[in-house]
Amino acid sequence: MRMFTAKRSNGGSLSKLWQPGNAAAFTLLLTGLLVLLGCVWGDPILRANQKGGLVLIGLAILAGITGIALIGHQDLQPRLFRWESKSLCLAGLLIVVHCVSAYERIHSDPGNIDTFIIERDATRDLLRGSDPYGATRPNYYNAQQTKMLYGEGLVVNGRLQVGLQYPPVTFLCTVPGLLLFHDIRYGFVAAIVLAAIMVMAVLPGRSGLVPAAFFLLNPITYIVEVLAWTEPLVWMLLCLTVMTALKKPRWLALALGLFLASKQYNFLALPFIACLLQPFSWRAFWRLLGKSIAVAVLTVLPFAIWNVRALWRDLIAFHLAQPFRYDSVSFAILSPVFLKIGPILVLAFIAWILWRGNFGPRAFPALYGMAMLLFVSTNKQAFLNYYFLISNAFLLAGFALKKWNLTPPPPSPPSIKLEPDHDDSHSV
Repeated sequence: MRMFTAKRSNGGSLSKLWQPGNAAAFTLLLTGLLVLLGCVWGDPILRANQKGGLVLIGLAILAGITGIALIGHQDLQPRLFRWESKSLCLAGLLIVVHCVSAYERIHSDPGNIDTFIIERDATRDLLRGSDPYGATRPNYYNAQQTKMLYGEGLVVNGRLQVGLQYPPVTFLCTVPGLLLFHDIRYGFVAAIVLAAIMVMAVLPGRSGLVPAAFFLLNPITYIVEVLAWTEPLVWMLLCLTVMTALKKPRWLALALGLFLASKQYNFLALPFIACLLQPFSWRAFWRLLGKSIAVAVLTVLPFAIWNVRALWRDLIAFHLAQPFRYDSVSFAILSPVFLKIGPILVLAFIAWILWRGNFGPRAFPALYGMAMLLFVSTNKQAFLNYYFLISNAFLLAGFALKKWNLTPPPPSPPSIKLEPDHDDSHSV
């Protein structure tokens, strides 16, 4: 008797985890976690073990390069976002928890840090009709702290020679925070909440809750908000750029332009904007580049017309004049040669990406994050706020690139056994 057995495969769920896209996703998630642990371990605000932090940052660089190398040709069609009732309720709960926790921390912290004081006073100047750039601010640090933080020439007669060291897009957060809640830091809390909503819009269904919960409840997020660092705004605009590239391409130039204008270091994103276009064409690329740069210029133009010299002094000259910070989580504390090696590494990475050129919108945060990681980790100032943004960029890319399903596969049907018919009436 001959037996035929028909079996349905369950898809090889374990083997799927190691497809190129999933291997890249896992590696990029690992990179984001290593960056986060490295900055926590090495940052002076927390543990101040710089060498231990740099070991983890070095491992993050290796893992990030590996993850980017593993990224293959992804399915670049926008995923549909489903607002399920449970997901909506859980997302609302996460946002409420974050806002309450942020309120408690901000309410109990007077904000005795230069970033908060400068942004607050600059916002007040703007609302009074005065140019926030070109002004001077009070210096609240002693002589030793001033020398470490600002070096020579940036503090004159007890006044810090800067009005606002951040681009004008910063006012998108500080003005609403000051007007509505009498504290600029609530504007950055709102940016984190909006970024979490955009993350859930980019990722399908309930899977978006996992990264959103991490970004909202991460203790480092609260530190960045309380200290009035502007990276929450940059993070929100990065999420907006990815979301518009996937779902609303007609708004991509606006989102990208605001992102590029939100911080001076975002010029590092320029070599990778081609991957935001799907499908790619040179005509669409030049149109996107021109429109996004025009948006970025328009955010700065009114203040340049107001006082271009003051704008240059605050946004460029002030940063160039700042000294090397020996409390940085930077490889330059091991040897100053890294200050020269860093730009070479960044250029080499950009050249490799342009040569390879097969990335999509979901890979954009990883490419930007790696360029930032190479730039920051070899720079004269490398602190928690920068690594917060870099870590989030890698984690966003990792979650966006994953291909596996969070739900288990359906059970396989029982085997079907087919036997030949042995009816004796048909035998010869």
